Amino acid sequence: MKKDSLKSWFKSGAPGVWISGGSVAIAVIMTIGLLAVIAVRGLGHFWPADLVQASYNVPGQPAQVVVGEVVQKEEVPRARLKGAGLPVPDDGPEFMTRELIKVGNRDLNGSDFTWVVGEWLADEQRPAELIALERREWGNFYGYLVSVKENGKVVAEGPAAWAELQSRLARVDKLASDLQTLEKKDIGAINHGLERLRLHSRKLELEGKLDATAQADIESERAELNNRYKAIEERLGNLHRDFARDSMVARDGSGREVEINLSKIVHAYQPNGMGLFTKLGVYFAKVWEFLSDDPREANTEGGIFPAIFGTVMMTLIMAVIVTPFGVLAAVYLREYARQGPVTRLIRIAVNNLAGVPAIVYGVFGLGFFVYVLGGSLDRLFFPKRCRHRPWAPRACSGPR
Repeated sequence: MKKDSLKSWFKSGAPGVWISGGSVAIAVIMTIGLLAVIAVRGLGHFWPADLVQASYNVPGQPAQVVVGEVVQKEEVPRARLKGAGLPVPDDGPEFMTRELIKVGNRDLNGSDFTWVVGEWLADEQRPAELIALERREWGNFYGYLVSVKENGKVVAEGPAAWAELQSRLARVDKLASDLQTLEKKDIGAINHGLERLRLHSRKLELEGKLDATAQADIESERAELNNRYKAIEERLGNLHRDFARDSMVARDGSGREVEINLSKIVHAYQPNGMGLFTKLGVYFAKVWEFLSDDPREANTEGGIFPAIFGTVMMTLIMAVIVTPFGVLAAVYLREYARQGPVTRLIRIAVNNLAGVPAIVYGVFGLGFFVYVLGGSLDRLFFPKRCRHRPWAPRACSGPR
């Protein structure tokens, strides 16, 4: 009886249903777990972690002061550390602790991170006076604030320097916004106008209509744009002088002092002296900056807004263009097209498209449609955009 019921259970297809359902559940759980790991590891980068100051005592070497964020801790075999050239004694436990510390100060240390042996760290502290500076170049700086300067003269030092630094950083942020507006919008509009005049002049030249009157009108407009640019250039000079007016003197854990212009600083905060809600405010501000700002430092710092904007726009445009044609082509092939060599060829192409990675088609499209067809179309329909150069008479992209 039991054997018959088991046989009927297999015949009903229930085992396949359970196996399929279990496989789907495992896949969903693994996907959610992977996304969770990525979110925790990635979003954790923006948390203003506490800074640690400790004495690093390597046997047989002078003690060093290490200041930075503890990024990772791991247990490694003693023999591995010894094989790396560290003066590890022969006796002791089999495993030792190795810590990865983000020490920043790349302009002084040469690198942002360093590995240290945890057992050689002593006198670990978390002073509230330690500062973290996010800079536009050379990465983060960790250390102590010594003084704030204006045009090379000290205006604040000691306990009063931090409040003075914050007020002057707010001023620098406002100037940076004004500079960005002038450089991107106002100067961009002038450059657009000059390019428009160049194309108009080139078009008249190709059509044989570039007479003295047309040249005079073009030169008049160009002179007006150049005068506008000179006025903006003067404003830019004044803003750059104000932008570079203030600076600060900071000291790293080893006692080395460095003067940093405030125009190079994006954020300054004291993570060890911040409460939970203050850290949350800094955290969400940095996440928003990552999503809405432009990249800097060769795409290693700043935000990813241009990449997000480009991806979204390309997806929307392609969806608007491709969806109607794709649906119409599918309906035609399924309901109306006669079976023949062309139809079979299209079906084979669709099947290949579904099975071949999209990057392969992307590389093919870049090579054929952009470099082969694109340059030819530019020369055919937009000849005035092709700059004539003696060394490159066919300056538009495309086959030579």
